[in-house]
Formats: sequence, C-alpha cells, structure tokens
Amino acid sequence: MDHILINTHSILRWAVLLFGLYAITKSARGLLYNQPYTSNHNMAATLFVASVHLQIIIGLLLYVARGWANNWGKMGEAMGNATLRFWTVEHVLGMLLAAVLIQIGRTKSKKQTDVSKKHQQSLIFFTLGLLMIIAMIPWPFRGEIARSLWP
Repeated sequence: MDHILINTHSILRWAVLLFGLYAITKSARGLLYNQPYTSNHNMAATLFVASVHLQIIIGLLLYVARGWANNWGKMGEAMGNATLRFWTVEHVLGMLLAAVLIQIGRTKSKKQTDVSKKHQQSLIFFTLGLLMIIAMIPWPFRGEIARSLWP
C-alpha cells in the first residue's frame, strides 16, 4: 500500500504543477487583457483546486502510513534532524498552508462580482500557493532529504 501511495503522490505532483501554471496563466491573461471570466477560467481554477485537494488527501494518508505522524510525540528529536524535521513538520505544514491559500483564492474569486478582481484574487493566491508547493516538494537535488526518499 505504501508504494502505491508514494507513486501516486509523486505522479500527481506533476498534475498539480501543470494545473497550477494553467490556472495562474489564465488569471494573469484575464487580468492583463481585461477578459471576461469565462467557463475556461472557472475550469482552470477547478482543476487546480481539485488536484491540490486530491494530493493533500493522498499525502495525509501517506503521512500516516509512513509513520511520520508518530514523530509529533518526539518533536525534540525531529527538530534536531533535518530529514525528520522536513517530513514531520515542514513538508506537511507547508503543503497544508499552500492548499489553504489556494482554497482562499478560489473562494474569494468566486465571491467577487468585479471581473478584474476575480482574476486578481485568483492570480495572487494561486501564485502564492504554487510557490509554497514548489518550495516544499522534495526535489532530487535537496540532498539528504531526497536520499531518504530515493535510496
């Protein structure tokens, strides 16, 4: 089960990144060119939010399956070890914060009646959320953290 979760989580990362870039691009173009908020803009935002939510669910299942949640009881040890700290605290909290930012952007943009504000809200919150996601992904070049995942 663990391998299925980690592989799904790793593959879905690319969908999140692509849908995020797509939604941000649609919002930026909508704002720059004073475009109406169309069903294409709505679909881009929906795909991004849905992929992030799915990734969070799989990630939380993985967090429990891998035993990282157990490290909350020994936080002193986790904070003293870069790998444990990343998996126990930084990755999960960073990704949850990113998901919250993205959801806030989606909710705020849906409530806006001014089209330029819709695009602006989406652009700001989606960009902040995606940047947080990119910062928290355990890319292969992250050294010790990556080695703990891919021995």
